[in-house]
Amino acid sequence: MGGAAAVLQQALLRGAEPKVVTPSYNTLTREEELALGQKFSAEFEKHVDILRNPVIDAYLNGIVKKLGDNSQAPYWPYRVKVVNSSEVNASAIPGGFLYLRRGLLEFVEDENEMVGALAHEVGHVVARHTTNQLALTFIARNLYETVKKSLLTDDNVFRRIIEKLGGAVFMVAQLKYSRENESEADLLGFYEMLRAGWHPNGLLKFFTRMQQIEPEQSRVAVMLSNHPASAERARVMRRELELVQVRAPLREQTVQFKLLKTALGLLPAPPKPRPQG
Repeated sequence: MGGAAAVLQQALLRGAEPKVVTPSYNTLTREEELALGQKFSAEFEKHVDILRNPVIDAYLNGIVKKLGDNSQAPYWPYRVKVVNSSEVNASAIPGGFLYLRRGLLEFVEDENEMVGALAHEVGHVVARHTTNQLALTFIARNLYETVKKSLLTDDNVFRRIIEKLGGAVFMVAQLKYSRENESEADLLGFYEMLRAGWHPNGLLKFFTRMQQIEPEQSRVAVMLSNHPASAERARVMRRELELVQVRAPLREQTVQFKLLKTALGLLPAPPKPRPQG
């Protein structure tokens, strides 16, 4: 068992927040990682339909900032944008850039569920999971040093490398976090919520509802494909809730969430996915 795996296993056994350990192959500085996130997100946004609504954006970014400020990595400029897609999913880009699919916002039934999904993605950023995956991709193609040198100097070099690897959207779709990574992000999200003032039962409610619809899978197939079983994730969250002292009152529902749902209901349906092949 590697160093990060051992730390996570110890955290799971004692019911505590895992402490993030960065693998030795990821030598990016914070400045370089932020540049990677900025450039990668710029390429990603060229090829997806971003839903631009000032009310929704302000509400979600306020939540993400509070979660980020209460994480183990409060130094990233956390930001979230909504992709106009019916897919129930979300993505975390290095440096604190998050992309929430509209389908996930339509799927959740209360603010705590939604904050739980966002906290999980913040957990991926905190643990540098996406950065580590991208580093491995660059290393496998003998491009790591070239990318590292170009991040703070030459946008064109980085753009050509991303295009060579299939484009930012393709690379995000191909990210395969380990189940250990997903479990770590769950626990990091749990404690982010607790410190930020949301009841962490939001994660339990989210996983419980995912468990109920898993047999259908049509809307959530991408999210479920490389994640631990929702029943197991719910079990871990239930155990964690028994181990921590949750001080009341914590937020579970707000008027802003109801306004978000109303605003989404007034928008045209998201475009249908393009046929493959």
